[in-house]
Amino acid sequence: MHTDSSGGIAADRREQQQMRKNAVKNAVKNAGMIRIYLNMAWKLLQKNLLSIVIFETVYRLFSNQLVSRLANAAINFSLKQLGTSYMTSENFNKIMLHPLTLLLIFGILLVFFFCMLFEIYAVMAALEASWKRKRISVPVMMLAGGRGAAQFVRARPWTWFFYMAASFPYLWLHSSYSAIRSMKLLQVSLTKIFNAFPAYWIPVVLTILLVAFSFVFSYTIPFRCMMTEKEKNTHLRVRQTLEKRVLRELGINVSFQVMIFLITWVLYLIFGTAVVAYAKLVKTPSTVVSTVIVYGDWVKSTMSLIGGAFGLVGSITYLYLIFIRSSRKGYQKSRTTKKPSSKLVRTFCGPVTAVVLTIAMLAGETVYLVYAMRATRAEATASSQYISVSAHRGGARKAPENTMSAIKYAVDSMSDYAEIDVQETSDGEIVLMHDTNLKRTTGLNASIWTLTYDEISQLDAGVRFNKKFRGEQIPKLEEVIAYAKGKINLNIEVKYNGHNQNIVKKVVKIIEDNDFVDQCVLTSMNYNFLRQAKKINPDIKTGYTMKMSYGGLEDMDAADFFSVKYTYITESFVAHAHSLGKEVCAWTLNYQGDMQRMVNCGVDNIITDDPDLVRKVILGTTDRNPGFVSLLGYALK
Repeated sequence: MHTDSSGGIAADRREQQQMRKNAVKNAVKNAGMIRIYLNMAWKLLQKNLLSIVIFETVYRLFSNQLVSRLANAAINFSLKQLGTSYMTSENFNKIMLHPLTLLLIFGILLVFFFCMLFEIYAVMAALEASWKRKRISVPVMMLAGGRGAAQFVRARPWTWFFYMAASFPYLWLHSSYSAIRSMKLLQVSLTKIFNAFPAYWIPVVLTILLVAFSFVFSYTIPFRCMMTEKEKNTHLRVRQTLEKRVLRELGINVSFQVMIFLITWVLYLIFGTAVVAYAKLVKTPSTVVSTVIVYGDWVKSTMSLIGGAFGLVGSITYLYLIFIRSSRKGYQKSRTTKKPSSKLVRTFCGPVTAVVLTIAMLAGETVYLVYAMRATRAEATASSQYISVSAHRGGARKAPENTMSAIKYAVDSMSDYAEIDVQETSDGEIVLMHDTNLKRTTGLNASIWTLTYDEISQLDAGVRFNKKFRGEQIPKLEEVIAYAKGKINLNIEVKYNGHNQNIVKKVVKIIEDNDFVDQCVLTSMNYNFLRQAKKINPDIKTGYTMKMSYGGLEDMDAADFFSVKYTYITESFVAHAHSLGKEVCAWTLNYQGDMQRMVNCGVDNIITDDPDLVRKVILGTTDRNPGFVSLLGYALK
C-alpha cells in the first residue's frame, strides 16, 4: 500500500512537472510568435511608413473636423426644428429620442463609418504595396481609400452600415480613450444608457459581450476588403483561419494593443515634459501654470489623434498579417492599388504633386492649431474681472454638508457665497438637504418627503462626517438666512424630487419675509422652478443649474446666469453666455489645474470645497514655483 501510494504521488508530480514544462513551452512559443508578428509588422510598415504617417496626420485632422462640424450642425438644426435653442440634462431625452434627431444621428454615423472604411482601405493599400515591395504615395492611398470604400458600399448597400457598426467597438475601444473624454455628448448618452438598466452590472456584461462579438467580427475586415469571394465564403475563410487558435490570436492581439498603448503614453509623457520644460524656461513664474494648462490641452488633442492612428493602423496591420499567413500571398485580386488610368489622376498622383499637396495641407493645419492656441489666452493668470467664490454645500470638506457648521465655515473662509440645497418635508417645512434619501448623511434610509420636520430634527447630521460634529441637526432655511444675513450671500438650489410642487413659492416667501432678496440667488436644475420664481418676484436673481449644456441658450429668459459642470465649460461657451448678458458659474472644482482652466475661460463664479485655493488661483498667488511633477500633472490631466 505504501509503495502504491508513493508511486501515485510520484506520478502526480511528474504530471505536474510536465504541465509546467508545457506551459513554459507555450509561453515561449507565443512570445516567439509575438516577436515574429512584430518583426513582420515593422517590415510591412517600414517600406511606406512616411506615406502612412503623412496620410494619417492629414486624414485625422480633416475627418475630426468634418465629423465634429457635421455633428454640431445636425444637433443645432434639430434644436431649431424642435423649437428650442439649448439642450441640457433636463430635456436631453426628449431631444435625443425625437425621430428627427435619430435620423440626423444615423446620417452622421453613415458619414463616420464611410470615413472609417476610407481609412481602412487606404492603409490596406499601403500594406499591400509594401507586401509587393512597392512604394505608394499619399494621393494614391487616398484614391485607393475612396475607391475601396465606394466599392464596399456598392457591393453591400443594405449591410455595410451594420457591418461597420459591429466592427466599431473593437476597432475603436483601444484607440479612442482620449477622444472619448472630449466627446461630452457621447459621455452623457452613455451615462443615460447605463443608468436606464436596473442593475449596474447588466450594461457592463452587455458591453463586454458586444466588444467580444466585435472582436471576432472585425477579423473579417481584411478578408472582406481584399477578397472577392461571397460573404459565406469569407466567413468560412475566417473560421478556418482562427480554428483552434482563437486564444493565441487573442493573446497576440492584446499584446499588440498593449504595446500601442504604451508607445502612445510614452509619447504623451515626452510631449507633456517638453511643454513643462518650455514653460519653466521661457515663461514668468506667474504664467507658468496657465501656459502649461493651455499647451497641455493642445498636447491632449494631438495625442488623441496619434493614439487613434496608432491603434487603428496597428489593428489593421495585425489583421492583414493574419490574412497573409492564411493565404500565403497578398490580394487574390488587387483592386485598391490599381494604377489610375486617367492622365489627370496620374498627374495628381505624381510625387511632386504629392509633396506639394501634403506640405500645403500640413501648413494649413499648423496655422489652424497655432490660431486655436492663441485664442486660448496662454498668458492669462489672474482674472481681469472679479470672480466670486462659492463654498460647496456650505463647506462640505471641512464640515458636514448643508449644516450650520458648514455655513459658519463658509463665512470664516471669506467665501462670497455659501451654496446650499433645499427640499421640503412632509409637513411643508423647507430644510437643507442635497439627497432625496437621508441615509448617506444621517444613516436613516428614508426619503425626505416622508418625514415631518420634528422627525428630521431628531436625526444626527454630523456624526457620520466626524465624531466632533455629533449632534449636528438638519437646519431650516429660515435659520440659515438669519445667520447669514450681513455675513455671506447664499446660493439656494431648489431640488426637484417630484413631491415638492409648491416649494418655489415657499422658498421665495421665506426670502422675502427675511428681506434677503439682495443677498441670495435662486438656482435649480428644473427650469420651470426658475419661471415660477421670476413670476412671483422678478427681482430675485436666478441661475439654471446644468450637468451639461449644448446649443445657443438664447431663449432662456428665466435664468440670469448659468451654473454648469466645469467639464462642459469652454471659453467659447463663456463668451457666448456673456454676449447674451448672462454670467457663468462653474461647479464643483477642487483641483488647481481645473480652477486655472476656469479662470482662463473667464467664468464669473466658482463653486468649490476649497475656497482658499480658488482665491489663490484667482489672485495669482498660488505657488509661484510649482514642482516639475505638479506641472506635468496639469499638462496631462
